[in-house]
Amino acid sequence: MSLTALAGRCALLAVSLASGQALALDAAPTLDQANAALRASLDAERAENGAPASPLGQALLESLRFSAVQACQSRDAAQTACIVKIEAPMRDSYQVFAFSLDGSGWRLIKQSDIEAPQPTLAQAQALVRAHLDELGSRAADARRAAEYRELALALEVTALESCDLDRDSGAVECDAQLHSPGSGKGSKPMRFHLQDSDWRLLPD
Repeated sequence: MSLTALAGRCALLAVSLASGQALALDAAPTLDQANAALRASLDAERAENGAPASPLGQALLESLRFSAVQACQSRDAAQTACIVKIEAPMRDSYQVFAFSLDGSGWRLIKQSDIEAPQPTLAQAQALVRAHLDELGSRAADARRAAEYRELALALEVTALESCDLDRDSGAVECDAQLHSPGSGKGSKPMRFHLQDSDWRLLPD
């Protein structure tokens, strides 16, 4: 999706509201650098299109800005995918944008359907086991506490599938494929939050 199309979506949203594979974490643009890349991309797109935007479209393009760079994760040697918070009229939202380091500055990559960062299986496994251990430590019943501790040792996260970004919260939602000796295979939706370089498992 082009940034102009993004502005158009924001315009429709504003009218509607008014009417009623994870890789290693890598270098990330600062908020100022990300906004500079956004402005440069908007200016280049406007120059390429030639035709002036409508007054409403122009106002929306000028108002678009990133209010936060939540976290970034390398896509490959040249690109980094970042979860950013977009500040727009009537509603803010989280989205994923790709950036590349161009000399000493960052450049925004025009590309649609950028996959959201997601934890590795090892990270997801550690987070799930830590969560179960915590539930066990809080359980008042000794038998229940033991069950949580046993499950923490036995439960395996075998895959994370269909990971998507929740645009309202900035969380990454995945279908976790699980396996345990007692229950066999199963799946469960899980929500993860990446802040800087730290993943957290969000409670149900």
